[in-house]
Amino acid sequence: MPMATANPLENLQVEASCSVCLEYLKDPVIIDCGHNFCRACITRWWEDLNRDFPCPVCRKTFRHRTLKPNRQLGNMVEIAKQLQITTKRKARDESLCEKHNEVLNLFCRDDQEAICLVCEISHEHRSHTVVPLDDASLEYKEKLQQCLEPLERQLQYIAHCKSREEKKPVELKRKVESRRQLIVSEFEELHQFLEEEQLVLLRRLEEEEKEILQKLKDNVAQLSEQRLSLNNLIAEIEEKCLQSGIEMLKDIKNTLERCEMMQALELAMVPVELEKNFCSFPRQYFALRKVLRRLMGDLTLDPETAHPNLVLSEDCKSVKFVDQRLRDLPDSPRRFTIYPCVLATEGFTSGRHYWEVEVGEKTHWALGVCNDSVSRKGELTALPETGYWRVRLWNGDKYAATTSPFTPLHLAVKPTRVGVFLDYEAGKLSFYNVTDRSHIFTFTETFTEKLWPLFYPGIRAGRKNAAPLIIRPPTDWE
Repeated sequence: MPMATANPLENLQVEASCSVCLEYLKDPVIIDCGHNFCRACITRWWEDLNRDFPCPVCRKTFRHRTLKPNRQLGNMVEIAKQLQITTKRKARDESLCEKHNEVLNLFCRDDQEAICLVCEISHEHRSHTVVPLDDASLEYKEKLQQCLEPLERQLQYIAHCKSREEKKPVELKRKVESRRQLIVSEFEELHQFLEEEQLVLLRRLEEEEKEILQKLKDNVAQLSEQRLSLNNLIAEIEEKCLQSGIEMLKDIKNTLERCEMMQALELAMVPVELEKNFCSFPRQYFALRKVLRRLMGDLTLDPETAHPNLVLSEDCKSVKFVDQRLRDLPDSPRRFTIYPCVLATEGFTSGRHYWEVEVGEKTHWALGVCNDSVSRKGELTALPETGYWRVRLWNGDKYAATTSPFTPLHLAVKPTRVGVFLDYEAGKLSFYNVTDRSHIFTFTETFTEKLWPLFYPGIRAGRKNAAPLIIRPPTDWE
């Protein structure tokens, strides 16, 4: 209703009320935009802010927290309170029964309404329980006041939940950015072939962010709606508590039922636990398992290349060193005679390829690739200059890439399984510690020949290095 035609007392009450708590202003202060609030209300509204203080009404923001006392408005609030009390007293004095035009000074408990003396003896109320209006007023006022405390507690809890939900988008943004950087860095290490997988995961991350943000917005909207309903109900109850007996008891049954309904109301928020449910990607390299299975063929060891002191398993998937040769093997130009190693049955002249080797607790081993033209007879120097690219372990704890000179490698976790990735066109041969999912070393070279996977199980040192090297399918890195 326009201000010009509204009840002047109602207009005064609106102007004397705080827009935050919806009650009469207490210790009113004015902020820079000209709106007035209770000092305590605006202080709570701004308590978690360090800058950009918004007005709860017009949303205009200010750099500084400026609160000026409005004593003149405070006087108007007191006048409005007195006018309200006077008006309600007059209304009570003039309260008459609509049927009998008699003073309403009784209360029917059965019908929950005020009645007069004539009503009490009428057929409608003759068998009902009737008490003096003043007694009923005191009784129901106490009931209403008992409703206030749990409702106010519920209001405070909802305000707390709303504040917490409103802060979660900031935390979500930080976590999304952190996870985005992790995804990018991991895929950079895994070269160009993972770019498509990277884009898929980033899209998935953004979709999950949007989904979670929508849930948070829905939660905040629901909490705001419930908060408004509670504020309205509390304001109505407090207003009734200030009314005369007859006015307060009007529709009292409906008011109490609404109180009970609001107290029993459960928050139907969608749970959003960022720590537990957020961004549940695989822990490392994400889609690596699917990609590596696509890159890995059925790699086996070639008996024709095996040194005479090496023993291969029946499936040609594992190799170990033995001190005594079990049998004489026919000489072959492809067989190593001094360096106790073995090659795979498949070599590569293009593409990307990956294989994993279980090294267990061995104290000596070497893995890598070699050129097709390397010398396999007599003494050799296994370096990139002679066509060998390897990572090796010796003496149980010394790791190195066999560059010239050797590059010492300091591994935080001893690998029990090693992954080897060859990108022929990119000229990269990379080694990974599958045990802790970390990068070990990458050779960068221009490959010009056919490359063969190479396996050196190391010589035996008593029982310490007796275990075989075993070709395994890629580990499920999740």
